[in-house]
Amino acid sequence: MVTAVVVAAFVSGCSTKGIRAASSVADDAASAGKGMRPSVFEVSIGGFFGASYRVELQSDGTLLYRHNPKTLISDPGTRTRRIRVGDDQWREFRRVMDEVNVWVWRKEYIDPRVVDGTQWNLRLEYADASVFSRGSNAFPEQQDFERFRAAVVMLLGGREFR
Repeated sequence: MVTAVVVAAFVSGCSTKGIRAASSVADDAASAGKGMRPSVFEVSIGGFFGASYRVELQSDGTLLYRHNPKTLISDPGTRTRRIRVGDDQWREFRRVMDEVNVWVWRKEYIDPRVVDGTQWNLRLEYADASVFSRGSNAFPEQQDFERFRAAVVMLLGGREFR
């Protein structure tokens, strides 16, 4: 990227100072796209008596999306798909995470009155913030959790995650 900026600057007659500035802008733009994607993203939701979903960020930057429409993702019938996510989607996802402040969600949300039901897990790590939170039939504030869930659906290109 820097080489292309330097060549373009030389051809257009840009000064050394201009080359450094253009190079810095190019580096910042490249870093900004990478910085929007977390280093770790794992999220799941579901239960034994209904659909289950799991999403994991892979080392190549894709999301591994697993869905079983009837039961746990460890059981037969699970469908798997890799999904590419653009920088704009990651930027929007991070914006929503900051707005709902997932960074202060409790480690556990448990409703001991319900034995079977919905379990969920979230592990999300950026250079400047991280969270590990999970629940069993209990969630953070409903509006915040629904916005979080909708942001995951957006990353998945509209695929189910409920």
